Amino acid sequence: MSASLQAKPMQAFGLAILLEALLLVGATVVLASAIQVKPAISEPVTITLVSEEEPPPPPKPKPSPSKAKPHPSPTVLSPPPPMPTPVTPVPVVETPTAFTEPVKPPPPPPPPAVSGRPDPSLEYAAKVRAAVQAAVFYPPAAAALHFAGRVRLEFHLQDGIPGEAHVLVGSGMGIIDRAALQSVRSAHYPEPPADMRGADRVYQVWVEFNR
Repeated sequence: MSASLQAKPMQAFGLAILLEALLLVGATVVLASAIQVKPAISEPVTITLVSEEEPPPPPKPKPSPSKAKPHPSPTVLSPPPPMPTPVTPVPVVETPTAFTEPVKPPPPPPPPAVSGRPDPSLEYAAKVRAAVQAAVFYPPAAAALHFAGRVRLEFHLQDGIPGEAHVLVGSGMGIIDRAALQSVRSAHYPEPPADMRGADRVYQVWVEFNR
């Protein structure tokens, strides 16, 4: 019995060593396989972003022939309008009725009185001028110089008698002006008309000096 008892511990010890050896071999195999197996490198995966596509715009409607814009027609210049003819207003003549009286036009002005005889005062003034011109004395000194000119005088005349004679427009030569005044004093004046007798009248005359 002692021999069998001694044999059992030896078997248990051998089994334990064998188990440890198996575990060690298994662990070595596992480690070796873990070292040899390389991690697989995953290839990059391309990620495509899918965006929502907008729907295409609807086609524009083609204009119908009736709504098409017409082409502008060429501008035609019209001739200018004719000038209006002035219309002379026609006087309205009111027709007389039983309640109205016709309007009578005003009478025309009387014509001026026509006399067959000239104005006696104008006729006498012409005779006075002629009398003064007829009494002109041409000074010899002025004649030697061939002087020609005239003098305008003013004087009073009452019943053929002159007075207050003076020069209005001189000739530029003193002897000519004095000769003109002398012709007024020495002239023979006609008798005035009956209605002018006793009246003091003023006359202006030109006295001519010509050779």
